[in-house]
Amino acid sequence: MRLRRAEARDVAALHALILDLNRDQGDPTDLLTPQQVEADLVATGSAIVIVAQHDDGTLIGYATGHPTYETGHAEHGIYVGDLYVAPAHRRQGIARAMLAALARAGHARGARHLWLTAKEGNAAAHAVYRRLGARGERIMAFAVVRQDFLNLAAEARA
Repeated sequence: MRLRRAEARDVAALHALILDLNRDQGDPTDLLTPQQVEADLVATGSAIVIVAQHDDGTLIGYATGHPTYETGHAEHGIYVGDLYVAPAHRRQGIARAMLAALARAGHARGARHLWLTAKEGNAAAHAVYRRLGARGERIMAFAVVRQDFLNLAAEARA
């Protein structure tokens, strides 16, 4: 297994892995296109996308990281948006290795922490994060999306 940054040649396989994660998590699978994967994740300079490549060349996992800043700790960090390993390759240290790769890439950019989230019922992710030494805290996450986001953005300035 080899870890590396995602490249344009990975877009189709990366898109398929993302759809697998979305199905697994009960998220929509009809919104993200391969073109968006390339433009928004692979070709962008801000996202860090690590892929796990099997010895036979197939992609078996991926992780996405995005810059963030935590005012409570006064430091830059990397928000881990996605972390996914194909079921047949789990429990082999691949997720941890991808997180370490994200941490190294983020550290090179000045980051000093990873911000990790998982759905409440995702006990496997919680266990991985705890083994890293992460401390959990109960929070409620909200997202303003689609038309609600557009409505908010269109509000008059105060």
